[in-house]
Amino acid sequence: MKNIFNIFKKDIKDIFTNYAILIVVGALCILPSLYAWFNIKASWDPYGNTSNISVAIVNNDKGTMIKDEHINIGDELVKTLKENDSLGWKFVNKQTALKGVKDGKYYASIEIPSNFSKDLTSLITSDVKKGELIYTVNEKINAIAPKITDKGASTIQLQINQTVVETVSQVLFEASNELGIELEGQIPKLSEIENSLVQIQSKFDDVEETVDLASNGINKAQNLVKDLQKDIPLIKETITKSKSLSSDVKEFLKSSQSSINGITPVIKNDISLMNDVASSINDTANSLSSALNNHSDDALAIAERLSGKLNNLSNINKSVIEFLGKLNNLTPNHPLTDTINRLKDVDSKISQGLSALDSVKNQIQGGQAPASNALDSVLKIGNDIKSITSSIYSNFDSSISTPINNIFEKGYSVSDDVIKTLENAEAKLPQVEDILNTTSKLSAKGSEGISYAKEQLPKAEKIVNELTDAIKKVNNEDDLKDLVNLLKNDIVSHKNFLKEPVTIKENKLYHIANYGSAMTPFYTVLSLWVGLLLLSSLLSAEVHGDYKSYEVYFGRGLTFLTIAIIQALIVSVGDIYILGVNAVNPPLLVLGSIFTSIVFTCIVYSLVSVFGNMGKAVGIILLVIQVAGSGGTFPIEVTPEFFQTVNPYLPFTYGISLLRESIGGVYSPVVNKDLLVLCLYIVISLIFALPLKKPINKVYSVFNKKFGESDLSEH
Repeated sequence: MKNIFNIFKKDIKDIFTNYAILIVVGALCILPSLYAWFNIKASWDPYGNTSNISVAIVNNDKGTMIKDEHINIGDELVKTLKENDSLGWKFVNKQTALKGVKDGKYYASIEIPSNFSKDLTSLITSDVKKGELIYTVNEKINAIAPKITDKGASTIQLQINQTVVETVSQVLFEASNELGIELEGQIPKLSEIENSLVQIQSKFDDVEETVDLASNGINKAQNLVKDLQKDIPLIKETITKSKSLSSDVKEFLKSSQSSINGITPVIKNDISLMNDVASSINDTANSLSSALNNHSDDALAIAERLSGKLNNLSNINKSVIEFLGKLNNLTPNHPLTDTINRLKDVDSKISQGLSALDSVKNQIQGGQAPASNALDSVLKIGNDIKSITSSIYSNFDSSISTPINNIFEKGYSVSDDVIKTLENAEAKLPQVEDILNTTSKLSAKGSEGISYAKEQLPKAEKIVNELTDAIKKVNNEDDLKDLVNLLKNDIVSHKNFLKEPVTIKENKLYHIANYGSAMTPFYTVLSLWVGLLLLSSLLSAEVHGDYKSYEVYFGRGLTFLTIAIIQALIVSVGDIYILGVNAVNPPLLVLGSIFTSIVFTCIVYSLVSVFGNMGKAVGIILLVIQVAGSGGTFPIEVTPEFFQTVNPYLPFTYGISLLRESIGGVYSPVVNKDLLVLCLYIVISLIFALPLKKPINKVYSVFNKKFGESDLSEH
């Protein structure tokens, strides 16, 4: 033990008494921090500076007409993009855009064709066409830029979709609202027709009674017939207007149904997604059960993952319930109520599942074995949810699609009935009019007129009675009132709903201020390993003198460890106070960096102490593997299978994870796991180095001697 500290004290004395060594050691302490800081600063906020990425916009849209109003979606898009700084939008012609993309002036171009507005607004016509944007990208300029411009193009596509739905739905809803109000105004006119026909009915009794008095009442009969004749034109005019309005309603409902049908697949896709998530919940619940039975350390992580899936399912489910609820409220018979209730049942079961899962997690965290009934409850709930969503998806057409269509079909049917009734009235009224005209003319001719009136007036009365009954039926049915309620609506709220039927409520569990802060754990850990490689390259792991191998290992190891701790202090403190990295727990960032550096020192120093130059090469190989396999930049799940396989065994994985806790927020189980695994690396390094150093050094000394004979080696 004494020799160990003697070696360490001699090393410290050499550093402070030899200016050359002091300069080298000083540089070794600072260089890793520069490596980390430059990389962190360079990636501080790349996605916040995308306004410097030039994308050409070519607008050739000529616009179109909707209900006598000129609409140009291309112009609206350009106007919106001029106020949008997510990318560097450049508004140019087609030739300039193409040349710019080819020579790298623009990373991409987006062309809006001349028939863009016409195609998009065809949604309210029988000939529906999709709008098409022409997106051209130069992928050789940069590896990441095309991904950013792709996102920009997708954003434009979403914005256009919302604009189209908002524009078209506003036109539809405004037309619907006007028709609803107008139809509501026509209902009293149907009552007027009914009242007029009732009056005519009563006058027929007077006319027939007067005719029965024969010649004594001839003048009175003529006057009564003239009163009847005056009522007929007014009734005909009202019928014509009502029929025309009903035809407009019928055509509008056709186009509205076509538009709503475009939304139905979105609902079906959401139900399908719910079904998939429910299946995934079952699988995860079974994995949790297995992990608990095997006393696996992964049980808590699996439980957390299961909670996340249940929450995701809940969010999707609530958005579908809200959407169907709005459609369901359009009619008084509420055809979607059964489906909505089943989805609410899913929501209730999700809440039960989350509650049971919280109990399971609390027991795991407390070191207790979760009650079997709690886990069984989670499994049963998962199966129940899967059963309900599968049933809804399998019966989608009958339980959702058909009722939605029926909402509009019913309105269509009511309009059709009104039209047929009014057409029938319109066709028969001339017969009544002819009888009355003839009766009026013949009433002055004595017995001939009286005979005609007695014969024909009952026929006219019968027609009027039939028309009165038909109009009463139409006028008194609730279906007509339901149709008015369907057509009348709040234009603004409805168009906004169709524009964005589903909104995302973002919940940032562990908020990180910027991309640079998010990348700090990776670059800090990377710089610590690089610092140790530099240290092992410039300082020797061997000690001259008569020392035992373990004394050399620990004595020089303390020197390496001291410098490594200083490196970690400079890097981590500089991250916070020089770069301004946003760390939720700064002390953990500093202490975590120091501890990670200690672990890395044990690994790298052991390799170099035992294998010499070959150990340095192994350290570099490990660096290369860990950069790709630690999940420090991209999620490990998107890397090739090899890196996913080695990821759990790499020191970087746990060093980065530990520092991420300090940046985003501490979750104790993760910190404890990272510290435990990193401690294992220290133990493994010591077990590996102490027994192997002496024998391998003896063998390796022959190799070093031979290698040193060459002018290519360092002497």
